[in-house]
Amino acid sequence: MITSISWKNVWRNKSRSLIVIIAVTLGTIAGVFVAGLMNGWVNQRIKAAIYTEVGHIKVQNPDFLVNEEAAYSISNFLEVTKYLDNSTHVKAWSARSKIMGMASTARGNAGLTLKGIHPEKDKLVSDIYANLLPNTGSYFESKSKQPPVFISHKTAEQLKIKNFRIRDVTVDSLKTLDVPENVILKLDTLINTRFITQKKFEVAIKEVWNSTEIKSYGPALLSTAAYFHPRAKITFSFTKINGELGYQTYQVCGVYKTSNTMFDQNSAFVKHSDLAPAAMLADNQIHEISILLNSEENIAGFKTTLQTKFPEASVMDWKELAPDAGMMADFMTMYYYIIMGIIFFALAFGIINTMLMAILERIKEIGMLMAIGMNRIKVFIMIMLETVFLTLTGSLIGMILGGLLIKITGETGLNFSSVAEGFEAFGWSSVVYPTIETSFFLGVILMVIVIAILSSIVPARKALKMKPIDALKME
Repeated sequence: MITSISWKNVWRNKSRSLIVIIAVTLGTIAGVFVAGLMNGWVNQRIKAAIYTEVGHIKVQNPDFLVNEEAAYSISNFLEVTKYLDNSTHVKAWSARSKIMGMASTARGNAGLTLKGIHPEKDKLVSDIYANLLPNTGSYFESKSKQPPVFISHKTAEQLKIKNFRIRDVTVDSLKTLDVPENVILKLDTLINTRFITQKKFEVAIKEVWNSTEIKSYGPALLSTAAYFHPRAKITFSFTKINGELGYQTYQVCGVYKTSNTMFDQNSAFVKHSDLAPAAMLADNQIHEISILLNSEENIAGFKTTLQTKFPEASVMDWKELAPDAGMMADFMTMYYYIIMGIIFFALAFGIINTMLMAILERIKEIGMLMAIGMNRIKVFIMIMLETVFLTLTGSLIGMILGGLLIKITGETGLNFSSVAEGFEAFGWSSVVYPTIETSFFLGVILMVIVIAILSSIVPARKALKMKPIDALKME
């Protein structure tokens, strides 16, 4: 009976109740969507850390972690790989040699790490090959006179391999994007002119386009006019294993781009068979083994097993190798509930105010209920249920709408390309696909009930302080 009365009391003043429900709904939608957005970003960052950058587990020489010299290879490489081949927990593994070096072209230079890999085997633990930019070559598939190197777009920019030129294909692309014909005609004086840096290209565009045209069509022009100098040659200088300075010229076979600028800026990939002779490394002198497991649940146990079996090697999991992603994985759930807690805390003041108004309007009625025998506990329960119904109705609607919004944007993605450089500097993708787990909604429901109960205390105390005889006298 009390439950039925409480639900009917919620709708006695429909306008006031609807305002509170709408406020709770909008707050819940915002909180759920922000949580979904952050969850999508975190999941993408963790996926990139594991399947692009480091794998589940990495084995290295502990001295190599302190001083990345070519001499510090894994001492028992053959024993480790034999154990990995026979383990049922291991999905795939890839061995890599690593040399710190300086890359140089005629127009630029950059310091980075040359990673000597076995391309086909590395494909099994890293999807770096899938990040190949269109029309930039291939992943060690093309043949060339010089040893091939797979570099990042960031390295290409630093070495001035990325150029800009307005060609017929650029004009056609702009037309398909509905750029006005008169705006395109202004570019005639720049067609087929090569610009070796983006800055010089932007300066030239400012001379023919006004600020409004640049703001509207500039990003499209930059993306369609950019191209990478095909088959560019890069000379790498590095310290060989015997301490002497070595040189090796490589030819760019392809250009990749991930969502992590720091990783891109530091990594270039070559074949181990090409790097080993140049650095005077033996075939089995390997600096790291990247391991992918069949199940993420086995990471901690398998890491402990490897550490026990090979104590002279350094064994680290992905959370240690990518601490930013590890921290987000461990604490992000707590952040979600903090966000929802802040939103509901703010809404609680509106709920308290609404319930106080409802109590003041029904003083005589509450006094009559107590006069005919309803005890104070039942009065408190009635007011508490009214608050819970009011809050829970709005939050349930908000969770449904928020879930639908996440489902839609999770399929289409949200593009933050206008601030992509800032996001990618922290390893976050500029295109995010929001996602949320069912357990999150269960936690929100529990939080809503707790907030509603706490919000009902002040109005309930106001009602319980009344004396039935005084309440009945009030008009």
